[in-house]
Amino acid sequence: MIFVKFLMYFLKGSSVIAGIYFLNNNPKDKTTQFFVGFLMLNFLVVITSYLPRIIEFNASLNHLQNTFLNNDYWLYNPFILIGYSIYAWYFRMGLRSKLRKRIILLGIISINIVGYAHLYYEGIFFNAHSKLIFLLGFLLIVTSISFYYYELLKSDQVLAINKSVKMYISIGYLFYNLLCMPVWIYSHKYYNHLNPKFGELYSFTISLAHILIYSIYIFAFIYCARKYKPITT
Repeated sequence: MIFVKFLMYFLKGSSVIAGIYFLNNNPKDKTTQFFVGFLMLNFLVVITSYLPRIIEFNASLNHLQNTFLNNDYWLYNPFILIGYSIYAWYFRMGLRSKLRKRIILLGIISINIVGYAHLYYEGIFFNAHSKLIFLLGFLLIVTSISFYYYELLKSDQVLAINKSVKMYISIGYLFYNLLCMPVWIYSHKYYNHLNPKFGELYSFTISLAHILIYSIYIFAFIYCARKYKPITT
């Protein structure tokens, strides 16, 4: 399990490097610049998430163990909403239909309003994740990707689909959610001291999903780096 965790973090960092490699070969690709910026933010959040462990094993910081800094819910709850918003905006970039772009924008605004309100009124911002946010986020991303696929099939870009970074990212993210969604939904019911096996399954599944998605991202950046040619119609 330690190796799986290490591989997951290694691939997260490597995806940023691969993204920079792609941008060096395609400096005018503003859409991928936006996404690589998000990967950098994601890696920064991963590093920050180690703060609770630093507090736990550092005697001089024992006074922080009874504060919200002793876990990472305060970090990941807003970042989950940010992540869904950024993914949706990423697939919104390049859409031609003003109606579809407005629907995605409305979805982004709605998930943030509903998400933060739910975290606040349920009192779980600092101690739990929200299944509602996961479900709404999944629906938002599926809708955004569906719009992207629809317009892709109606354009000349479908002829170069194997050279599209966005296509690989959409596939990776859909697989990631299909793997994670079941354990996210049932985590509140089974993830406790009475079900240690589920805790192990949860951790392994999430790590495996991250390994899959970031492996796809790395492949996409490297494979498309010298093949990517924007198509205009």
